[in-house]
Amino acid sequence: MTMVEQYPTFSSSGFWLLASGFSLRPLAFAFATPMFFAAGILLAAIPIIIHILNRRRFKTVQWAAMDFLLRAMRRNRRRLKFEQWLLLATRCALLFLLGLALARPLGCDRSSFAMLAQRSGLHVLVIDNSYSMAYEADRPDAKTHLDQAKLLAKGLIDRLTAGGESVAIITAAKPATAVIASPAYDLQAAKDAVDRIEQSYSDTDLVGAITKANEIARDEAKQPVKFLDLFTDATRSAWEPNQKDALAQAGRDAAQQFRITHHSLARGQQSNLATLEVRPSSNLVRAKFNNEFLATIRAFGGATDSSLQWRMDGQILPGRTTAVRPSADSPPVTLTDLPMPSGGPHVLSASLMTDDRLKVDDTRWRVLEVASELKVLIVEGERGIGAMSGSGAFLNLALAPPAEAGSAAVTRGRNTSSYVAPELISDLELSNKVLSDYRAVILCGVGQIQPGEADQIRTFVERGGSLLIFMGEPVTAENYNSVLLPRKLMPGPLTNRVTSSGDQNGFNFDFQPRGVLHPLLSIFAGEEKSGLDTARVFTYWQADIPSNSQVERVLNYLPAGATPSTNPSRSAQATNADPAITMHSVGQGHVIFVSTTANDEWQSFCAKPSYLVLMHELLTGSVSSGDRWMNLFVGQPLEIPANVKLTATPSLKDANQTDIVLDETRSGNGPATYRSRPLTKPGVYTLNTGERKIPIAVNVPDDEADIRTLDDAALTRAMGEAQMEFEGDQLPALAASNDSGNDYGWSIMAIVLVLVGFECFLAMRFGHYRKGTI
Repeated sequence: MTMVEQYPTFSSSGFWLLASGFSLRPLAFAFATPMFFAAGILLAAIPIIIHILNRRRFKTVQWAAMDFLLRAMRRNRRRLKFEQWLLLATRCALLFLLGLALARPLGCDRSSFAMLAQRSGLHVLVIDNSYSMAYEADRPDAKTHLDQAKLLAKGLIDRLTAGGESVAIITAAKPATAVIASPAYDLQAAKDAVDRIEQSYSDTDLVGAITKANEIARDEAKQPVKFLDLFTDATRSAWEPNQKDALAQAGRDAAQQFRITHHSLARGQQSNLATLEVRPSSNLVRAKFNNEFLATIRAFGGATDSSLQWRMDGQILPGRTTAVRPSADSPPVTLTDLPMPSGGPHVLSASLMTDDRLKVDDTRWRVLEVASELKVLIVEGERGIGAMSGSGAFLNLALAPPAEAGSAAVTRGRNTSSYVAPELISDLELSNKVLSDYRAVILCGVGQIQPGEADQIRTFVERGGSLLIFMGEPVTAENYNSVLLPRKLMPGPLTNRVTSSGDQNGFNFDFQPRGVLHPLLSIFAGEEKSGLDTARVFTYWQADIPSNSQVERVLNYLPAGATPSTNPSRSAQATNADPAITMHSVGQGHVIFVSTTANDEWQSFCAKPSYLVLMHELLTGSVSSGDRWMNLFVGQPLEIPANVKLTATPSLKDANQTDIVLDETRSGNGPATYRSRPLTKPGVYTLNTGERKIPIAVNVPDDEADIRTLDDAALTRAMGEAQMEFEGDQLPALAASNDSGNDYGWSIMAIVLVLVGFECFLAMRFGHYRKGTI
């Protein structure tokens, strides 16, 4: 054990006393309420003052009968003086000791007088029950670190003095919870509370736990001696959090109020293999298409051979188990060419087949919203007589080209084999559409947007929808800048419509196939003849993008007369050129802005094959997967989106088929929404909406997997250099733990009671003369 101080620090009201007759040890005294000690000294003077005042009240009067009495009193003078002095001393001592008892003198257990005192103090126990504490250490009486921590906490409580020492208990799994917030003197109740602490599957909230301990200490300011015992596994994930400064400040605050002891449950250098993430390589997972998925796996504490097993909807994917040797920075494992059998939600999981001692993070689930038909609403601002004369006609054809005769799509009643199901309408029909029925809304040269329509579009985007805006002849800058821009549906104000002169060949995109490309253009990387660099744009709207905005430039225009740069480090984020395509987020959705038309009215690009590819990339790259609400971490609640159709009151069951309560809320006359309490266990839950069942994946947090341990010096630095004592996974010997303060107040109060009785006896005994005295 590392000792920081041999004796506890007492306040300035303490003093040192050499105990004669005992072993010559220094005895440190302090007072819980020193003002009572001063009051006791003043009270002790009251009997003396009364005695002096009473003597001054008497007046000597000579009369004959007094001679006989005076002779009798002279014979008993010595005895009477002794009785008076004894009674006076008793009363002075009684008042002094009463003040001393109320001052509650405190001393160290190592002193010679410790046997006369009762131990007192506040003990705050912080027990880490985050999921890393499920590490199986195979101790004889404790399978996991948490089991051992609970044994240590109960052993510490057994050493406390009933009625003198109080206990508060805090758990450190996020969110930190005060199991016993108001310190309890019932030690058995405290032990029962420790037994009720359950293994959590969330990460560590050490900052919150120590902050709660400091709050308890401030509420118990009258307790002069306070102890803070931390039971953790000393891992990097717990002690090197994102809020390092907050932890250091909480540690410094705690050191001013507590004597801090850390009990490390770690067993040497621990190791752990973990699956941290499973995700598709693109936003959109499509039915009947081959899809690619990535699994991020890590080894903390040393690499080891293992295998990664993939499952779809609980069934092992044949031939897809991969041999792996993860490390602390290993690249993702790729699952390629996986066709999805049908649309709707499916569960993909990746599991490490390993025998490591922390199994809860070996498997990770991902619910995928597979798109069989991606419903898209195309709104035209211009319509003509011909089939391709509308402002959205070319885009509609590019997203859903006609299927060949006799194909499976035609057999199913569709005229296209595309995964996109576009619906083409005029701008006059927009207000009658329920936007939540679509995954994306595309405005093609729409001239006027009404405020009510803009509000509906913003709500649609905030909830995860995608908005694509193409310019056109009817577009007016005044309407877009006054209606769409304040709702953050534009990347910036429209400032000027730029048109090439008659002797110009139009404007080119600043596209460099071997340069730094935006992710939406990654499919064109290395493609020298994609057509993006030769496409001509004759008219476009300039958009003034603020320098401090979060808008991403996907593609810029080349200034007139310039040629594409050959510098591969140059990217579309250059701000000195007019943007051709931008992208930004609004809530959970995205907005794509294209500064020219979607048809051939202002550009020649739609005649090139790359136009079809680019339109699909813009759509799939901006469309939300739609499964975010179905993929949660432990500690998060389930919130059912408003666009999920409910045909009955929804119900939720966890992986063990236990019912989870869903709370219903209503906002005015709007539809009911449902929300669960924070989900506490990992696994695949099932949401029943009445007409279908939706899987909900709940995973453990990915920032708790690093269970490599820190040494005592690193823990001290993490706590802001606070003074701490360090113990292992066993309680120290009892003799080493008796450095706490002892309350002598009860012993002194017992002496006061004895003196009260003694004073009453003396007053009665000395106040009446016995027969024959005179």
